[in-house]
Amino acid sequence: MQTIWHWKLPMALILMIAFCILSTISAVQGFEVGAAMMDITGPVAQVNTMGYAHAKLSGLHIRLFCRAFAFRDSAGNSAAYAVLDLAMVSHLLSFTVGKRLSEATGGRFSETNVMLSATHTHAGPGGFNQDLFVALNTPGFDRAYFNYIVDGVVQSILAADRARTPARVLSNSGHLYNASVNRHPHQYLLNPAAERARYPTNVDTEMHLLRFDDAQTGAPLGSIAWFPVHGTSLKVSNRYVSGDNKGIASQLMERHFNGGRDWPPAGGARGTFVAAFPQSHSGDVSPNVRGVFRVPDADGAAGEGDEVEEVRCNSSVFKTFDCESKGPGKDQYKSAMIIGRMQFQTAMKLHQSATTELPKSLTLSVVHDTRDVSEERFPAVLDLLNSVNKSASYRKDLRACKAAIGYAFCAGTADGKALFSYFTSGTQRASVLVDAIRDLLAKVTPEDAECQGSKRICLNVGKIFWSGIPFMSSQIPTQLLRIGPIFILALPTEVTTMAGRRLMESLRRTEGFPNEGKVLINGLSNGYYFYVTTEEEYNGSYYEAGATLFGPHTLNFYAWHASRMLRSLLTTKRQKNSGNFQPKRTPSDLDKSNRLDGISGGGGGDGQGIDGLDFAGFGKNFGQQLLNLRNSYEQGDTVELKFVACNPRHSFGISNHSFLLVQRYNTRLHRWETVRNDASLDTRFLWQQGDFFQSFALIRWDIPAGQRPGDYRIGYRGHCRTFSAALAETSWAMGWPKPQEGEQPPLLPVSGESRRFRVVAARSKLRFASDDSIRETALSEGNIRSHPAASMLQFKPESSSAGAAVNAGCIASAKVAQIMAIFWLLQMMTPLARL
Repeated sequence: MQTIWHWKLPMALILMIAFCILSTISAVQGFEVGAAMMDITGPVAQVNTMGYAHAKLSGLHIRLFCRAFAFRDSAGNSAAYAVLDLAMVSHLLSFTVGKRLSEATGGRFSETNVMLSATHTHAGPGGFNQDLFVALNTPGFDRAYFNYIVDGVVQSILAADRARTPARVLSNSGHLYNASVNRHPHQYLLNPAAERARYPTNVDTEMHLLRFDDAQTGAPLGSIAWFPVHGTSLKVSNRYVSGDNKGIASQLMERHFNGGRDWPPAGGARGTFVAAFPQSHSGDVSPNVRGVFRVPDADGAAGEGDEVEEVRCNSSVFKTFDCESKGPGKDQYKSAMIIGRMQFQTAMKLHQSATTELPKSLTLSVVHDTRDVSEERFPAVLDLLNSVNKSASYRKDLRACKAAIGYAFCAGTADGKALFSYFTSGTQRASVLVDAIRDLLAKVTPEDAECQGSKRICLNVGKIFWSGIPFMSSQIPTQLLRIGPIFILALPTEVTTMAGRRLMESLRRTEGFPNEGKVLINGLSNGYYFYVTTEEEYNGSYYEAGATLFGPHTLNFYAWHASRMLRSLLTTKRQKNSGNFQPKRTPSDLDKSNRLDGISGGGGGDGQGIDGLDFAGFGKNFGQQLLNLRNSYEQGDTVELKFVACNPRHSFGISNHSFLLVQRYNTRLHRWETVRNDASLDTRFLWQQGDFFQSFALIRWDIPAGQRPGDYRIGYRGHCRTFSAALAETSWAMGWPKPQEGEQPPLLPVSGESRRFRVVAARSKLRFASDDSIRETALSEGNIRSHPAASMLQFKPESSSAGAAVNAGCIASAKVAQIMAIFWLLQMMTPLARL
C-alpha cells in the first residue's frame, strides 16, 4: 500500500502540471486583445480648428489622444482599431499609418487591417488633410503636426500589440436618451412615413459596447462604446483645444478604472484601461438638446431669447447669426461635461451589466477597398427596403458623380456664425455672380448638373486641381471588420440617422448573415468625404444634402459596395477574399502629398509667427506670477492665475509635457506631489499674446467638490525661443558653426510656481446643487419633462429644431492666375462654422 501511494503522488502532480500547461496553451491560442493610448494633441496656439472655419485656438481644455486596440485570433489573424480625438481621419493619414505599421511589423499590420476613426471634435487643430478643399480651411497643410499624429497612432497601435493578452470579449447594448437631438427634423420628415413609423425617434439612441477583460486575471482591459452624437458641444467661440463631449466621456471612464490618473503611462504600458467612444451615424445628430435660441448679444454669445423653430438664421453681411443652438449646461464647457458624463454613465452601466460573452473561438476577418466612386456603376439595392412588393426589381446602372458642393452647404447650420448670409438651408436660391466665379474655376456642364440631380452646384470641387492634386478626391476607402458576430462598417463620411438605419438593415438582410450578428456603422473612418443622406433628404436641399458630394445615389453606392464586402467575409475563411469581389487600390494622389508642403498655414498671421521670439518684458522674468491669490479657497471655487509665458508652440512635440501642474503638499513626506495637469478635466490653459514678443499664460483650476483639503500651489511649464536661440539659427544659416545632424537651436525650459494657498471644505453642500447638476440629473434619469427645474429642456423629437455646428464653407483654389478669385470666393461664401 505504501508503494502504491508513492506511485500515485507523482502521477497526480504530473497530471496537475499537464492540466495547467494545457490550460495555458488553450488560453494563449484563444482571442487576444491589447489596449494603449498616446497623446496626439499637437499645437495649442496659432492654429485654426478643424471643424470651424476662421476659429483660432490659443489654449488647452483637455488633451487629445489616440486610443488603440490590437486583436489577434487563434489562427494568427491580426487587426487594429484606433479612435482619434480629431475632427476626422484623412485618407493620407490612414495610408501613411498603414505604410509605417507594415514596415514595423513585417506586413502583419497594414492599411488593410488597421481601422482609424475620429470622435469628430470641432475643437482640435487641423492641417493633416490631403484634400485642398478641407486643408485650406486650416489654412494649409502642417507637415510637423501630421507627422506627430502619425507617430502617435503608430506608437499606440504597436504598444497595444505588445500589451496583447488572452481576453474575454463581452457585448452589450442599451439606450441613452436626452443626450442628442436631430438638428434638421424637417429634413428627417422627408423620409417615407411608413419607414419613420418603424423607429420611435428621429435619432438613434442606442449605444453598443464591447468590453475586453483579461481572460486569466479578469482585469478590465478596455471598452469601445459606439453612440451617434456630434462633437459640437463646444462652439465657434471656444478657444481651447479639446476632445469635446466624447473626449470627456473617455477620460471619465479611464479615470474610473485607472485609479484617477489623468495621464496614460509612458509607452501605453500594460494595465492602462482604455475607453474609446467612436462615432456612428451622427450626420444630423446634435448634442445641443435645448434647441435654437435668438442671440441678443452683439458678440454672438447665446442668450435667453425666444426659441426659434426653424434653422434659418439670416443676418446682414459680415455680422453674426442672430440665433444659436444650446446644450444643457450654463455654458458650452458645462454642456460638454454633461453630454460627456451621460455617455460615460451609460457606458459604465453597459460595462457592468454585460453578460453576453462572445465565443472563445472568436475569429477576425477584414476587407479594405479604395476605388474611384465616380467611375462605378451600381444597382439601387436600397429600393427593396421600402418597397411594398419585396420581389419588385430595383433600378439598375446608377452612378455617382465627381465631387461637388451645393448652395445649401454654404448656408451651414445654427451652431456657428456665417460671413455671408445669402445662402439659406432648404432652398435652391442661386447667384449669377457666384455661378460665374464657379464656372471660372471649374465649369458645371449639363452632365454635371444632371448627375447631381436636385442639388444646385456651388463649386465643382472634384474638377479643380492644384499641382496635379484634386481639390476633392473621389477615391473612397471603405472597410469592413468582423469580430465574431460583430460587423464594423468603416465609412469615410458623416451618415445621417435614416441613411445609417438603411445601411444597417441592408447588410442584415444579406444572405448568410448570422442570426446573432450585429452591424455597427463606424463613421468618419480612414478618410473624410463629407456627408451621406437618403435620396429623400438629398432632395430637401438642407446642409447635409449640399454636403453629399457624389450626388443623390451616394447612399446606394455605399450599400451596394458594403454588401459585396460583407458577402466576401461570409463566404470565405479568415481574410481571403471571394472570387466575386476583388478589393481595388486605385492609383492615388496620396503619393503626391509632398506637394502639400507648399500650402502651409504659417504662424497664424499675427506678425510674430510660429517661430517668433519670446521676451519676458522689461523688469519681468519668465514664469513670474502676475495675479494675486487668495490665502484660501473652498471646494467648488475657481482659482485663476497669470504667468509671464512663452509661445506654447515651442513646446510642441516635447514628450509628456504639461503646460500646468496643480500640486498638493504632502506633510508626511515633506514634498510637493502633482495631483492635476493640463490633461485634467477641471483645468484650463489659455495663451495670451502681448506686445513685442511678450506673452502670458492664464491658468484656471475649478476645484472639484471632493478635492482633498490641504496646501496647494499651481505651476506653469513652457519652452522659450530666446534671442540667443535666434542668433544660433542665423549663424547656422550662414554656415558657421555647422550644426550636427538633427541638432535644433536650444529652447529655454521655463517653470514658475504660484505661492502656496489652502483648499478647505465647502461651508455648505447646497452650493453644489447648481442648475447644471439639476439639468444633468433630469437628463440622465429621463425626467426631462417632469423634473421641476427642467422645463427649458423640453423638445419635440419630430418637429423642433436643434442646431449643431457642422458648418462648412465654399473655399476655392486653383491655378495661379485664379488665386484672387478663389480667395474672394472664400471670403464671400465661407460660413464661420465648418464640417
